[in-house]
Amino acid sequence: MCTSILYKNGSISYFGRNLDLQYAMGTKVTVAPRNMPLKFRNGEVIENHPAMVGMSITPDEEFPLFFEAFNEYGVGIAQLHFQNMAVYQKEVKEGTIGLASFEMIAYLLSKCRSVAELKEELKHITVLDTAFSEQYPPAPLHWMMADKEQSIVVEPLEDGLSVHDNIVNVMTNCPEYPAQYFNFCNYMGVTGKYPTNRIAPQLDLACYSTAMGSFGLPGGVDSASRFVRAGFTLNNAIAKETDEDTLTQCFHIMQSVAQSNGTNQTEDKLYEITQYTVACNLGTMDFYWTTYNNNQINGLHTRKLDLDANTLYEFEVSEKQAVHFVK
Repeated sequence: MCTSILYKNGSISYFGRNLDLQYAMGTKVTVAPRNMPLKFRNGEVIENHPAMVGMSITPDEEFPLFFEAFNEYGVGIAQLHFQNMAVYQKEVKEGTIGLASFEMIAYLLSKCRSVAELKEELKHITVLDTAFSEQYPPAPLHWMMADKEQSIVVEPLEDGLSVHDNIVNVMTNCPEYPAQYFNFCNYMGVTGKYPTNRIAPQLDLACYSTAMGSFGLPGGVDSASRFVRAGFTLNNAIAKETDEDTLTQCFHIMQSVAQSNGTNQTEDKLYEITQYTVACNLGTMDFYWTTYNNNQINGLHTRKLDLDANTLYEFEVSEKQAVHFVK
């Protein structure tokens, strides 16, 4: 289970996501520079492409298995769990190319510079039921994709890829996006403003607490509740139009739907937690992250690297809590 958002604050846009899992995957901050060849299972090799940064694992030390990534043109993609709903195809549909689900992020970020280009490219893709390896079978996924201005949700269903304009700029897990959006509309009466007495306007009712306008907002960690809560927090968020304030607010939005150990037991008796939170400035390509055990914000100035290199950059992610003691 995960949550992803596009947070637009004036001229500054951040793409953020929580990765919620019951076990750590050993992810590293990974940069695929422009001249690192990307080799796909269909035989296509992309020798040159926009640089991209995100969290990944690299079981074969060549092709990065990105959980999310962002390219230098300000396009971001996050993959999220889509249990019991994702449908991958067995054969390539005529007029399309076949890609494994784990190849979608790298392929699209190597081709696209905007949501408009993503939409066009997606028309020509069949997502196949292809495993990365015996150890890594195909996971049921759907994707949130964004540029600096807008986002879409892409879901692999029986008839192929379904693409939805995402005006809420939030995505979680099941059910499919149209049902999540419909449920979100049930909460149009919730507000971050000081509440107005609408139940009995003729009565002088006491407002005995602040934030009464948000009464009824879902508080669970299930995906439908997280969608509504993240949508409420994101679309009511206020921050100064500076990079620092926008970054800080982005992490606060993501923390509003983070999962704490012990609050979400899975069928296999393990507990799902927010393993990490990441955010990327889609204008500067600066990449930031926290982990469950280290909630200090860490960052990488991606553009300061040699982005014309031909091998991956990988950076370890610290799980040791960083505490600043006042001297």
